[in-house]
Amino acid sequence: MVKAVITAPRGSMGSLIVRAAHDRDGIEIVGGVGAPGREYIGTDIGLAAGLGTEAGALVYDDIEKIIGECDLVIDFSTVELSMKVLESCRWHGKAFICGTTGFTDEQTKQILEAAEVIPVMKASNTSYVVNVMKELLGQAAAKLGDKCRIEIIDMHSETKKDAPSGTAIEFAEEMAAKSPDKSYDDITFHSVRAGNTPSTHTVIFGCMGEKLEISHDAYDWNCYASGACDAALFMEGKAPGSYTMEDVIR
Repeated sequence: MVKAVITAPRGSMGSLIVRAAHDRDGIEIVGGVGAPGREYIGTDIGLAAGLGTEAGALVYDDIEKIIGECDLVIDFSTVELSMKVLESCRWHGKAFICGTTGFTDEQTKQILEAAEVIPVMKASNTSYVVNVMKELLGQAAAKLGDKCRIEIIDMHSETKKDAPSGTAIEFAEEMAAKSPDKSYDDITFHSVRAGNTPSTHTVIFGCMGEKLEISHDAYDWNCYASGACDAALFMEGKAPGSYTMEDVIR
């Protein structure tokens, strides 16, 4: 049984992760963490997340108040809170699963450096299907990189702050790594922020007279919450190191 702390339990992702973890065999929610001053601090995390029932764990305003009770933290919050949680995990030797996006290069470096002493998974997208798509894109880029332009379109709800999305960036990195003829800078991004669509990622390989289009549509955020629980179960008992969702789906 892996004991998990979940951040931002009232957030769009955090609340779904609480619900998914509550129903997932092998995961015990031992607490949550929210920003100081939020009205749900001190309440049961199940009620805070809208479960409609208590989950038997409270939400705290400081990760230090609960970090000693868990094996890992599942963090889909804000850059600021994520960095605080990372430092606490590093200090206390707890695994860190991070789905937050929008980090600076320096912050990303700090996350990866933490993997030298604790298990870390930085996953811009925890959907199982998206990570299968990432593998397919690498295969396509290896064969088509010298024959076409590559364009990535990422569409998200108007509340998403970063653009391009972390998933789009990871797609580009994967294709650049697998193609001998395309660098990251050769790939073009188009970001759309409108309405409340969870996400659509479309990658176009534009060749002369034909094109290949690979696309993923998320109809709600539950696929990411389920993937985050898969990641938590995978990370149980892992040695310090940097892990990815590709490791989970293998």
